[in-house]
Amino acid sequence: MGEIEERVLELVRRARGGILQSQLWKELGINSRQGVRIVRTLLDEGLVERESIVAAGVRACRIRFTGVIEEHVPLTVPDSSKYELLIAGGVFVPCVGCIDECKPPICIRLNKWIRGLGAES
Repeated sequence: MGEIEERVLELVRRARGGILQSQLWKELGINSRQGVRIVRTLLDEGLVERESIVAAGVRACRIRFTGVIEEHVPLTVPDSSKYELLIAGGVFVPCVGCIDECKPPICIRLNKWIRGLGAES
């Protein structure tokens, strides 16, 4: 996934009820043609869903995060010393020190970090 797709996914994930496509384009400073391609990529990967709605009498599309991030990286067990900073009182606390308001199973940053651990091994 490219940087722009990650930015779109992060904006969609943070918008509690979803975000309008047009609002995404404005926040990212991209045109609708670029935006539709990016959203199509995320739709194909099952990371977002698109819903047709009527807002202020105008047809629009709302993009919502599906809450699912699948891993396509082969599972490997990295060196346990990489987890030392995530252990607090003998308990694994994956998001210690994180300021994002998300849940570990759907946290983009945590998933990216875990994928990086598997790639380093």
